[in-house]
Amino acid sequence: MNNISIVLRDLEFSDTGKYTCHVKNPKENNLQHHATIFLQVVDRLEEVDNTVTLIILAVVGGVIGLLILILLIKKLVIFILKKTREKKKECLVSSSGNDNTENGLPGSKAEEKPPSKV
Repeated sequence: MNNISIVLRDLEFSDTGKYTCHVKNPKENNLQHHATIFLQVVDRLEEVDNTVTLIILAVVGGVIGLLILILLIKKLVIFILKKTREKKKECLVSSSGNDNTENGLPGSKAEEKPPSKV
């Protein structure tokens, strides 16, 4: 919307230099603006082949992504193993409050019956 473009044709190497553009804007009470640019005329633009650079960046990005994925999987496995071990510890502890002496299990302090005579 507020862009001004200038197209220059049939340039010569001698056209290289410093140029100043003056603009009046009627919407700003003819306030003047100016811009200075340096024009450099070249024979032709050289196209640069970035294929190798893109391949290298893709490989490096892939390796970094793979390392992050491996670290996340490692953290997940460690978390799961830790939770599994905690559950096993919880299973080894009885929460009923009963001990063997009240249940009459072997090795308890309950009275043993004498062997019966046949």
